[in-house]
Amino acid sequence: MDFNNKSQTYDHSDIQQIIEHTNHLEWINFDQLESVNQQGDFSQIYSAVWKEGPKCKFDKDAKVWIRNGPTKVILRRLNASVNQLYKYRRCLQSDILAEYFGMTKDPTSNYMMVMRYYEQGNLYSYLDESLGAICWRDIVEILWNISAGLNFIHECGLVHGNLHGGNILVENEADSIDVRISDTGLPCPADISTKQIYGVIPFVAPEIFNGNNPTKESDIYSFGMIMWMLSADVRPYCNRNHDLTLVREIGSGLKPSVVSGTPPVFAKLMYECLDYNPSNRPTASQLYNCLDKWVTAI
Repeated sequence: MDFNNKSQTYDHSDIQQIIEHTNHLEWINFDQLESVNQQGDFSQIYSAVWKEGPKCKFDKDAKVWIRNGPTKVILRRLNASVNQLYKYRRCLQSDILAEYFGMTKDPTSNYMMVMRYYEQGNLYSYLDESLGAICWRDIVEILWNISAGLNFIHECGLVHGNLHGGNILVENEADSIDVRISDTGLPCPADISTKQIYGVIPFVAPEIFNGNNPTKESDIYSFGMIMWMLSADVRPYCNRNHDLTLVREIGSGLKPSVVSGTPPVFAKLMYECLDYNPSNRPTASQLYNCLDKWVTAI
């Protein structure tokens, strides 16, 4: 495996300090990882098997942690600054967001996050595999999970800033769908390709294209586009180029039309999230409370 694509440079003591300020993350030696494979076109993301696996139970008699054994994981190159990692450290150990196990360093001295592997992949692949069979109950449950994670991020006084289907991770459980937000505080690499960016543009709020920084309100706009994607069962603006023309139109207020068959109450909430005026959008807490009622009612 080629690890020669250099990214952010860190001092190991900084990484150790971040780990020490969490109750969950641990340092994982790279020789504990095997079957390392690049994921698709993303040179920043790899799958691997962690030989000893995460801690699962503490043996009080032996005073040692019992580990899970060989566990499939995802490795993600770090592109955030040390300060940013420290700022978002609560999001790296939350039980409501994507699960992170710790950090490692590859043979070319690039630091990487080690996180849980989600069997259904991201929300894009989940929708592709569903072949239009996703029901409204599942849609509401997925959105309820996402809103819970987004509410946690915002209650921490933080902003995700890059919310789209590619960093919503999914895993089917016995009687529910486990959906988690990932990449919180972990920005895209500076050299990301046009092919990798394709598909993200529709989830970006108009004020961002007009020169403003990401905010909680722009996260809500992204959530609204996720609502539309789930209701339509296709990616936003999939029938046109994701180019400067689309950027300009979104910046001027373009939004997708409500899909036939969408419940009016759903469409109303979605369009509130997509309001051109950021101050008119609901908060993450309001979204969560609304969806919590829907989940209970369905």
